[in-house]
Amino acid sequence: MNPKIGVQLIAAFMILSMILSSVAYFIGSDDSSEEDNNQPYINNPQTEYFNVGGKQVFHSFNSIADGLQMSNPQTFEAQFLDVEYIESTAPEPWNEQLPLNLTTVYVRNKVEVDNLYMTSSKQIYFSQDLNNEFLLLSTMTPKIVSFEYIGLPSSDNQYLLLSRLDTTGTNVMGEPTIFTPTRESAEAVVSIIESFAVPPTAYDTFSPVLNYSDDYSEFQVVKSQAGFADLYYLGLHRNDDGSFTRTTIYYYPSAKSAAHISELALSGSERGFSQYDVTTEEDILKVVLTGEFSLVTGEDIE
Repeated sequence: MNPKIGVQLIAAFMILSMILSSVAYFIGSDDSSEEDNNQPYINNPQTEYFNVGGKQVFHSFNSIADGLQMSNPQTFEAQFLDVEYIESTAPEPWNEQLPLNLTTVYVRNKVEVDNLYMTSSKQIYFSQDLNNEFLLLSTMTPKIVSFEYIGLPSSDNQYLLLSRLDTTGTNVMGEPTIFTPTRESAEAVVSIIESFAVPPTAYDTFSPVLNYSDDYSEFQVVKSQAGFADLYYLGLHRNDDGSFTRTTIYYYPSAKSAAHISELALSGSERGFSQYDVTTEEDILKVVLTGEFSLVTGEDIE
């Protein structure tokens, strides 16, 4: 045989094998019995990748803005937590000590998400919408699938939707991993990611405050109809010297809240703050203050 033809045949065989193996994952093997096909599948833990079929999620995930770009426009509150950064820069998880009257949302903690995947979370995003649906996005290490599931292809046949058997909900693995209460809501997130045109998202809803937000806070919150403003943004960052910087942004703040904040700023330095800046621009009120953790987290937001 001509050596060149032999090489070409081998290459063709390898390509054909790869295609057939990919197809077989979704449609099942002809040699498997019907009983075997009905059994739930549990993936062996992996350390470097998610060993599941189909395309995996790949989307920027460094701030709350990235999570909002994957969320539907009916989202009314969201939070983002960079656990990896906090653990590498602080002696204790200060995010678990934040009062509700500051965050205005129930703060999801790392343990909750770790227990969901039996792994260690790095970044966490959680949002809720007006239809009582939620969206949990997270990155983790190692990348494992340690739960039982039934895998079904997404409507575009690109992703594998994992219908969990240990809890109610659907996962789509990747960076970040998607977790929603229903298959339909998972499909909606996939649709946003895969849309050729830029679809309406929660980012559009909160863009009035995001346009003035910082890009370095490891803890971030947004909320609509907060009571004291139409839109509210909170960002918290631990500085190298151990102090904290808090950024709060209000879209259409109430007159009472704006007046109270301006009054507090007048005595900021006397009360121990090293920074207390209040700026207004049209319908935006922005406050940036720096000080000890107890000062920054205890200062009124309205």
